[in-house]
Amino acid sequence: MLVGCWVFFSYIPVMKKSLRFNSIFVPRENYGVNLQFMGLTEMVAFVYNHFGGNPNLRMLEIGAYMGDSTFIWAASGIFKDIYTIDPHCGEEEANDILGVDWKDVKRNYNTNTRFFNNITLIPDYSYNVVDKFKDGTVDFIYIDANHSYEGVKKDIELFLPKLSKGGIIGGHDYNKEWSGVIKAVDEIFGKPDITFWDNSWFKVIDK
Repeated sequence: MLVGCWVFFSYIPVMKKSLRFNSIFVPRENYGVNLQFMGLTEMVAFVYNHFGGNPNLRMLEIGAYMGDSTFIWAASGIFKDIYTIDPHCGEEEANDILGVDWKDVKRNYNTNTRFFNNITLIPDYSYNVVDKFKDGTVDFIYIDANHSYEGVKKDIELFLPKLSKGGIIGGHDYNKEWSGVIKAVDEIFGKPDITFWDNSWFKVIDK
């Protein structure tokens, strides 16, 4: 029986790196400090302080990948409902870097989100499902999907009307390596209100 169990488990791939947890993006000069994780915890504190403990917050995450960040947002307990949009298919540079396929990614997403019953995955591209959300009904939108200028701009323009008054819209990779992100964000908002250790950006919408 033990031999059988060993044979079974030996076929389950072990993820040694991810985008947020044991991150592949930890520069040597950071002495091993994982700013992808630290930046996320920094964001959690900002969101909590901004909304003042509102128990009915709704979050939308565009681009969930393995669910690393989804896990942290859910574990924080800030949000009543979390919606993630990700087709888990198509071209993805991180798959090549990590040496995984979409089956591995989806399995890790399911593992990372298994503890929470307030997470809803919408398995599609963001532009196909924008009408599932009524205007003014989402308190926090986080964009981490297509990082091209056109992709980021389209996601912001499509989903900005869905944000509630005083809500926050933000995203990942506001840095020179992803110049399209910077261009789209600056073109629409001027500049973000704040950026974080992991190069995420936030803009508070008061209108």
